[in-house]
Amino acid sequence: METFLLAKKEFEKEFGSKFIDTEEIIDEYSKSPYLVSPILSKMGKRVLGAVIAEDENDIEYTIKVCSKYRIPLLARGAGTSTIGQVLPIFPSIVVDIQKLNKVLGLDGGFLKVSPGVKVLQSLNYLRKRGKELRVYPSSFYISTLGGYIAGGDVGIGSYQFGYHFHGNGIRRVKIVGPNGFQELTGDMTLAVAQAAGATGIITGAEVAVIDYEDWKDQLVRFNDVSGVVKFLKDMEKERPNIRRITIEDEEAFTLVSQGRVRPGKWNVILASTKSFGEEINMRFLDELAFAAIYVTMSKLTRFPNYFYEVRLLPLNSFLSVVSQIKKALGPNVLIHGDVMTLRGETIIYTVFMSDKSNFELIDSIMIKEGIPFEIHSLAVNDRVDEEYRLELMKKLKKMVDPYDILNPGKLRI
Repeated sequence: METFLLAKKEFEKEFGSKFIDTEEIIDEYSKSPYLVSPILSKMGKRVLGAVIAEDENDIEYTIKVCSKYRIPLLARGAGTSTIGQVLPIFPSIVVDIQKLNKVLGLDGGFLKVSPGVKVLQSLNYLRKRGKELRVYPSSFYISTLGGYIAGGDVGIGSYQFGYHFHGNGIRRVKIVGPNGFQELTGDMTLAVAQAAGATGIITGAEVAVIDYEDWKDQLVRFNDVSGVVKFLKDMEKERPNIRRITIEDEEAFTLVSQGRVRPGKWNVILASTKSFGEEINMRFLDELAFAAIYVTMSKLTRFPNYFYEVRLLPLNSFLSVVSQIKKALGPNVLIHGDVMTLRGETIIYTVFMSDKSNFELIDSIMIKEGIPFEIHSLAVNDRVDEEYRLELMKKLKKMVDPYDILNPGKLRI
């Protein structure tokens, strides 16, 4: 506490009203409105205060003071983290980067941005120019691009392109840490993407864009999950023509659609330039995308002890696991799937939502199928499934933050 009081004096002298440690601000920055995991939420600690950064110099000075006093520092955009990326697990200073939003411009097939630029702002800018982001988060209406790069990996467009940073999705990224600024290109950008700010605070980036097309939302209904899987296998040859695909069982779709659309037993919703099903108005589709679904369902379901688990399942595993779980629990489990492409294979980001008491049964089915437990963990290592990227992260961490000041505990090295 004594070291924090010394640091606080330096912050107040340098920043004045840009450094805030009122109870209201501490409450706000100690949690994330998108973090609904009952397990992760219990791991958080109270922040010590927040710096509202307005430029790179503010970030650099904040890092300098935190490094001097060995105080943990957590970078934060709009706080749309769902798996604990911006949840402090040590008492920390937060540096809010939302005011770093002055740079926004096209350079060939890439968008140059400051980290505080909102995803929605960038989409509006691009669509006026016939472009859009290659992949972007379901929380696009509030999230920042810096936060998405640092904390996210999938989103709208993942069926076409996979993780947002795969295949030169990020051409260049500028970061700052205790050992100064770094400008990264090529594979080294992978050491920043999804690292939760532990390998440096992003101060600028160049992200991939594509031509905008008039995607039409369509609904295809099925009577059973086997029909869904057969349809998805047929769609693989149409991948370039399909922007996104989601799957909802009848119960999940009914809750979110609220009578706006007639559901089937199983529902495949896809956005495509080609015609595959009934064209519908799906303005509420973003309430169903990736992490948004379990945030949305936490507000809509009537489970006494709402709980969820997520698995990445190949098509055959999805068919086997979901068939067994629905047979056992019927309407007492809600199932959502975002269909994406990883290393050329169709993978379903599958969310199971139910009362916590049902997850012993759900996990027993998973174990029987050889699928490991979902690890509710804050560590980057538990979320990144490529050893090569982890090694790059660890290498960069040692270069820029040898004393583990930035979001400590999230990257195990």
